[in-house]
Amino acid sequence: MNTVYLVDDDQLILDHFIMKRGLFAECGFEICGAQTNPLTALEEIKENRPNVVLSDLKMPDLSGVGLVEAFSEEMFKPIFVMISAYTDFADVRKFFAELGGIDYLIKPVADSELADLLGRLSKRINRSPPVTVTETASRQLNEILQFLKEYPAMNHSLDSIGEQFAINTTQICNLFAKHLNTTFRSYLTTLRMTLAEQLLRTTDRSIKEIGISCGYTNYFYFTQVYDKTHGQTPTEYRRALHEQ
Repeated sequence: MNTVYLVDDDQLILDHFIMKRGLFAECGFEICGAQTNPLTALEEIKENRPNVVLSDLKMPDLSGVGLVEAFSEEMFKPIFVMISAYTDFADVRKFFAELGGIDYLIKPVADSELADLLGRLSKRINRSPPVTVTETASRQLNEILQFLKEYPAMNHSLDSIGEQFAINTTQICNLFAKHLNTTFRSYLTTLRMTLAEQLLRTTDRSIKEIGISCGYTNYFYFTQVYDKTHGQTPTEYRRALHEQ
């Protein structure tokens, strides 16, 4: 059973998650600790070594980002997921762009969103070991594509993918060119733009939130890329949907 540690300075929020122990268990996770004091949480996380930490972003004494930074030089690094409000955009940008954040959820968190997150985290934790040079190129590519689809919001680069899958960047470029007739960056952009269109069509999330979910912490850049890809801005696309 994977373990998860909860951090939020609001006891009511912690109680809300603790009441969902059954949902966590169904997704293969056990809550191994919960704390309203982030400084105490830091020590308990080091001691309990959970697989995942769900943390509030804005907290006194030590923010969620500060909590992540505290593990930057540690050998043990749990997977951090931030849970907060729309107003924390600057810190969300740092979490993804500078600290390699995995995911970010907006309060209040629906059961379906929590289950989806836990399912993706379980796959990441329990995934097969990195591919080796003796395996086929198609296997290597499929592993990379699956990882990108599961975590489109991560700050992906050729270097980070190379490190994740024990493959050099030249080989990655060759795989995308030979098997997909595209580049790594073009494929990732297409993947993110497809997801963005789906979220605009099927959810009522704000455009800023959708951009973050697709890996774009800069709202204006996300809008530019979407416009270039789809021929209209996210706002124009959503307005057209409502007029149908």
